[in-house]
Amino acid sequence: MKCILAFTAIAALAAGACNKDVKVKSQTDISTVNACSKFDADVIIDGVSGLGAINIDSVKEITGQLVIQNMYDLQTVSLGALTSAGSLKILNNTNVYKVDVPQLNSVDDFQIIVNPNLKELTYRNISSTNNFQIISTHVTTLGAFTDSNPGNIEILSNTELKALDFSSVKETKGYINIANNGKGANVTFSSLTQVGGNASFADAATLDISKLSAVSDDFSLYTNTFKNLSLPAFATAEKSITLNDNAFQAISFPKLEEIGSSLNVVNNTNFKSITKQTFPKLSTIPGSIVLMGSFDNITFPALKTVDGQVNLSGKGKLSCDEAEKALSAADNIDCSLETVEDSSDEDSDESDGESDHKSTHTSSGAAHTTVVTVVGALALVAACF
Repeated sequence: MKCILAFTAIAALAAGACNKDVKVKSQTDISTVNACSKFDADVIIDGVSGLGAINIDSVKEITGQLVIQNMYDLQTVSLGALTSAGSLKILNNTNVYKVDVPQLNSVDDFQIIVNPNLKELTYRNISSTNNFQIISTHVTTLGAFTDSNPGNIEILSNTELKALDFSSVKETKGYINIANNGKGANVTFSSLTQVGGNASFADAATLDISKLSAVSDDFSLYTNTFKNLSLPAFATAEKSITLNDNAFQAISFPKLEEIGSSLNVVNNTNFKSITKQTFPKLSTIPGSIVLMGSFDNITFPALKTVDGQVNLSGKGKLSCDEAEKALSAADNIDCSLETVEDSSDEDSDESDGESDHKSTHTSSGAAHTTVVTVVGALALVAACF
């Protein structure tokens, strides 16, 4: 058998097969690729029926791309000797359950996307990559990732994945997008200081980005379940900051002075107060502010400039008058807060039978109008329609 492989390899080299693109149509084409230790071209395996296993275990390096996609009979992939590739894409293979690349450490573009039955993904240690994506699989663990300065990182919709350890990453040249992984997912970027694109983290039970200081695009946190957000080093957000539908009870950005675009704090149900410790140094917001939630008070002690519109809504103890004072740096405020009175005030209003009031303010400069209506009246108006 070894002699046969040797003769095949010699024949492949003599024919220049190791530097010509191959579009695989049968096992014979895979054997041709397997005859090469280094493959200086692309290997495309797309929609070939009848292949239950792909074994390319002799090739150590592919300078082009290896694409395995739309293989509906495929169950296993073995790339036993592969250490580096220009691109490795395993896409839309509905029945594949195992991908084994045990020696892989350098790959410019790594995409494992829409392999819904994939449970075993083995790679040694990704030490160099420009794009790293694992999306829509059933993998339970990730291999080691030691590239300190990768390009993009995107880990999405891997519903059995609960540990995402990227603690070696210090900076990224591109974006980070983490969302919809396993319930109770622990996400670690403990050495991360800068993100070269947008940074979005969602659905995490724990998140360590404690050294993060700068994001070159939008910074977003969605539907996370941990209670306290503290970013002691975060100083630069070149575009917007969005905190939406999280379980936060406390938020702290002690070094943040300026946001490049807008600030959005929306529907974080347990977050009641923007205190002096939340944004103590934030002075400039060239875009808009959207505050939606059950706020009891808000404070922006250093805020001097808000160029866009401020929108406030929700139900809490905070009134529109109090909100406008806290946001006096803004010229354009649209407030539709529904104020819940303290229990001490409710006693004095018992004869009226109501304790909830909705105040609507629209202010531009010094001019504003105030409308106070009882909730019962609102109900009657709604009934007319």
